Amino acid sequence: MNLMSHKAFLTLAALAATGLAAPATAQSSGVFVEQIGNNNTGAADQSNNTQRVDLTQDGDDNFLDIDQQDDGDHDAELDQTGARNSATITQSGDGTAALTLTQTGNDNAALIGQADNGAGSLAEVVQSGNDNSLTLVQDGTDNLATMTQNGDNNTMTATQTGDGNRLEWLQNGTGLSDLGIVQTGGAVAIITQSN
Repeated sequence: MNLMSHKAFLTLAALAATGLAAPATAQSSGVFVEQIGNNNTGAADQSNNTQRVDLTQDGDDNFLDIDQQDDGDHDAELDQTGARNSATITQSGDGTAALTLTQTGNDNAALIGQADNGAGSLAEVVQSGNDNSLTLVQDGTDNLATMTQNGDNNTMTATQTGDGNRLEWLQNGTGLSDLGIVQTGGAVAIITQSN
């Protein structure tokens, strides 16, 4: 399937600047897929007509599975470039869950869960390199996470529960260990790890 969406995706910063008031219904809803390469797999399950997935896969053997549940205006923009990258994503709740995920390189893995029943939660995730692993859980409302790892064989795990958490985490290097960040209600963390 080669479908292109020309609708603009509101980034984490843009949505945050508007007080999380911009739901996915301001954009085109549905599933938009562009695949270039061989054996790429993209699966999406949506529970209402105000949810949106925009997926681009460029390379071979990339995998994405996204489940958008409940009545929230969930929005995901996903880009996989390279080979054997994988992402499994769940967005749930009656609030807005928004995500941008970029994987560039080979054998990167991401597991992301967003649950929001209020003002909205946002995540921006970037994996650039090879054999990186990332897990993010957001369960609450008004949570923001920006997670970036550049290099090879790095691991990130973060959990934000409750409301109003802010996380900005950057990793640059090779073989960086997981810090296992856990934030509960109104916490703020800015982290840079490199070698």
